[in-house]
Amino acid sequence: MAATVAGNALEFYDFVTYAFFAVYIGRTFFPATDALTTLLLSVAVFGVGFVSRPLGGVLIGAYADRVGRRPAMLLTIALITVGTLGLAITPGYAQIGVAAPVIVVLCRLVQGLALGGEVGPSTAFLIEAAPPGRRGLFGSWQLGSQGLATLVAGLLGMGLSASLSQEQLQSWGWRLPFALGLLLIPLAIYLRRAMPETQQQHAEVSNASWANLRRHGRLILLAMLVVLGGTVATYVSNYMTTFAITTLQLPATTAMAATVIVGLMTFVFALLGGWLCDRWGRKALMIWPRLLASLIAYPAFLWMAERGDAIAL
Repeated sequence: MAATVAGNALEFYDFVTYAFFAVYIGRTFFPATDALTTLLLSVAVFGVGFVSRPLGGVLIGAYADRVGRRPAMLLTIALITVGTLGLAITPGYAQIGVAAPVIVVLCRLVQGLALGGEVGPSTAFLIEAAPPGRRGLFGSWQLGSQGLATLVAGLLGMGLSASLSQEQLQSWGWRLPFALGLLLIPLAIYLRRAMPETQQQHAEVSNASWANLRRHGRLILLAMLVVLGGTVATYVSNYMTTFAITTLQLPATTAMAATVIVGLMTFVFALLGGWLCDRWGRKALMIWPRLLASLIAYPAFLWMAERGDAIAL
C-alpha cells in the first residue's frame, strides 16, 4: 500500500505541479506579445500531457498484464523521472530560443505516457491486494494519493510564494517543486522494488485479450463516461490556482491556499467514498455526488467570479 500510494502520489505531483505554476512556466518558455497568449500556450502544453496518457494507459496496462504490476510501476517511475528532469533543467526561451518550448512539449508527452501507464497497474494492484469486502476502500487510495499530491504541491507553492519575490519566483523559484519531486523519486523506486506481486492471485488476468475488450466494449465505454465526470472536476480544480492569479487577480499565496484545500478535500472524501461504497454499494456513491456537483458548479463559479475574493475562492 505504501509503495503504491507513495509512487502514485509522486507521479501525480510531478504532473500537476505544471498546472499550479503555469503562469510562470508560460512566461519562461512561451513569451508572446500579450499575457493571455502566453498563458494559453502554457495551458495548451499542459494539455499535451493528456494526448499521450491514453497511449500510456493501453501500452503499459498491457505490459502490466503480461509481466506483472511491479515492473510496470517501476517503468512509469523511470519515465516520469525523465519528463520531470527535463522540465526542471531546460533553459528558458531567452537562453535557447525555440528549442525551449519544443523540449517542454516532449517532456510533457513523456510525463503523460508515464501517468497514463501508472493509473491502471496501480489501481489493479490496490484492488487485487484488498481483503474481501474492502476493495472500495483500497481502490480509493488511487484518488486519495492524487489528493495528497495536490496538497503537497499546494503547500510548497504557498511557501515559495510567501518567501520569494515575484521576480525570484519567475526566475528560478518555480523550478524548485520539480527538483523536490526528483529528490523523492529514489524513495519511490526503493519502495516499489520491494513490493509483492498481486497478479498471480487472480487467474482471470490471463484471459485478458483484445477480443475480451471488444466483448465488453459497452461496459468499458460506460465506465469511461463515469470516470470523465470526476476527471473534469479534478482538472478544473487544479486550474483554480492559475484562474485565481490571472482572472481574479488574487495574490499567489492565496491562490496556492485554494490548491491546499482542494488536495485536502480530495484526500479525505476519496477515502470516505471508498469506505462508504464497501458498505452501501458502488452506484449510489457514483451517482448522487455527481448530480450534486452538476447542480452547484455553475452558481458556484458565478458567485466566485462576482465576488472575486479569497473567501469565495
